[in-house]
Amino acid sequence: MRRKLATLLVVVFVPMLGAAACGQAVEDRVKQEVDKQVQEGQKRVQQEVDKQIKEGQKRIDKELKKGQKKLEKEAGEIRKQAEKKAGSGQ
Repeated sequence: MRRKLATLLVVVFVPMLGAAACGQAVEDRVKQEVDKQVQEGQKRVQQEVDKQIKEGQKRIDKELKKGQKKLEKEAGEIRKQAEKKAGSGQ
């Protein structure tokens, strides 16, 4: 009787232990996949941030050059007016 009971207990608990081990493997696999997806997401976000920074820098540079040209033009006009006044005053 004891032997039958021991066999019955073994038959009941062995599959449960196997299921627990299988569950752990599935959990580990899911965790690895989640980590992989998170890393890929972070990489995409960083690439988008870098792209936006470059575009912003290009816009800033363009506006800066535009402002410099405007200042140079105005400075040239002021210089011409000053030379004209200086020439008229003599």
